[in-house]
Parts: sequence; C-alpha cells; structure tokens
Amino acid sequence: MSLGRTPQLSGRSSPVSSGRATPVTKSIFRGESDSMTPAGSSMEELLSCERTFAQLKREGRHLDALPYMEMSVVLRKKIYGDDSKEVLRACQVFTTSCNTLAMNCLQKDEYAKAYELLKKAELLTEPRGYLQEEKTRLKLRAVTFNNLGCFYKRRGKLHAALQYLDKALKIELSSEEVDNPAGTHLNLCATLSQLGRHAPALEHAQCALELLKQSVARKKSKGGKAAMEEASILAIAYHNLAVEQEHLGKWDAAIQSYSESVKMAESQWGPKHPKTHAITQSFLQAKEKLSRKKALLPTVKGTRERKAMASHTISEHEMIQRRRR
Repeated sequence: MSLGRTPQLSGRSSPVSSGRATPVTKSIFRGESDSMTPAGSSMEELLSCERTFAQLKREGRHLDALPYMEMSVVLRKKIYGDDSKEVLRACQVFTTSCNTLAMNCLQKDEYAKAYELLKKAELLTEPRGYLQEEKTRLKLRAVTFNNLGCFYKRRGKLHAALQYLDKALKIELSSEEVDNPAGTHLNLCATLSQLGRHAPALEHAQCALELLKQSVARKKSKGGKAAMEEASILAIAYHNLAVEQEHLGKWDAAIQSYSESVKMAESQWGPKHPKTHAITQSFLQAKEKLSRKKALLPTVKGTRERKAMASHTISEHEMIQRRRR
C-alpha cells in the first residue's frame, strides 16, 4: 500500500552483511546424524559457536552470524533434549532473527535471501517441529506468514500474498498470544486494494482502525512508548480507510477520514514531517477532486476519474519503512 509516490521508511533492524553466510554445519532442517558426539564435546562446540556468533554480531555481520545461531540450536538439542527451555529459547531467537533479517533483505530488494530466510522460519514453525511450545510456535508462525505476505506483495504476486495474509489472520484471530492483528488487516487492505477489491479492503481498514483504537486505549492506561507507536499507526489506518472510501465513491466519509489521518499525523510526527506532508497532500488532493467532481464532472465521467486518481493504501511493511526515515 503505497502513499502515492512518497518515499518509504527504512527497515526496522540493524544492518546486515551483504556477504555470503559461512556454512558451518548441517542444516537443522535436513535432520541430524544418529552418531552424536558426547555431551562434553557438544558443550565445547556450543561455547565455540556462541563466541563466533557474538563476534560476528558485534561486527554487524548478521547474515554471517546466522549459521552459527542455527548450529547452536542443533547443539542445544543434543545437550539438553527436545523439550528443554534452552532449545525453545534458542529456536525462538533463531526464528525471530530469520524474520527480521528477511525483512531487511526485502527492503534492499535482496529477494533470494529474503525468501530463503522466510522459508526457514516457516519450516521451523511447522507443527511437531523444533518449537514444541504451541503458543510460541503460533505467534511466530503468524509473524512469518505475515512477512511472506509482504514478500509476495512486494514481488507483485498478489494472490500468493493474500493466501499468506489470510493464514496469518486466521492464527491471530484464534489465539490470544499473538500480536495485535491490526497490522495484518492493514496488509490485507493494501493487497485487496491493489487487486481492485475495494469493498473487502474497506472492511479490513475498518477492522484495523477499531483494533488500534482499543489497543491504544489499553496501553495509554499503562503508560510507556507502546501506546505512542500504535497511535502513529492510527494515522495510516485512517488514511487507508479514506482511500478505500474514495475508491467506493463515499466522498464525505473519505474527507472526514483524511482529516482524522492528518490530525493524527500532526500530533504524532509533527506538521513538517515527510509522512505528515504526504498524508496532507492526499487530503488536499481528495478535496480538490471532490470539488472538481461536484462542479464539472458528470456522474459517469466522475466515476472513471475517481478510479484513475484515487490515492493508494499503505501496508504495514511499507508503513514500517516510512517510520524509519
């Protein structure tokens, strides 16, 4: 969901190496040998692996460090057993890292790397896999499906994106442990809008807006930065709602939603921020189009004009990119 031609935000994690990751062990996804080394030897390997991983991470070589993190999961399983907290914690960190690095790669148009990392995360979160704790597995699986949806949307494969986003939403709606599904609703809104399915896109924008309002209200009562972060996403939700209302010819509602989006943007980012400027431009353009439509354009022509000139919605992934600038 792009906001016209405005610049995107940067990624949300630390820089990654563009170098090739060093293969250090058999992948945990290909199974392990039955002839395992003694626990003492495995512990020495684990400590060595952890030292190398920490050093590469300090150097900012996150992709190069990832195979060592993968190896540490294998070694922990050998030392502590499948159901241990050590294995669960290491696998959770590894899966999260795969997702984070994948989205960094996606922002750099490194599609092959992003796809490989996301498919690893998808495999890790399968039932009866390394993540034995079901709540953790479902939470990470929803994140992975959402990111795969963003990946396919970025590649222009909208139907594939829709399938993964639907899977993510299904998990989020069935589990109380997952993150707020508002972001998934925003991504679905963006994808459906690109497919020209503006009525369901509008419904997802409305769902995202209501969920965000509820979440902001809860987090404000607790204090902290989390409420402010979600309040800023409200500006995007109002904007996307306005875009879909505009596409569907609901001009008065669209103008109201654009106005709310501008207010939220100004309160969260300030009136001179690039994101605020972009949203304000969408608002002004919508007002101009409505004035022209009322004054000059016949109904049929106005419909064509509306479809040709309507703004574009913003996905959660693109919104995160804009937030970094």
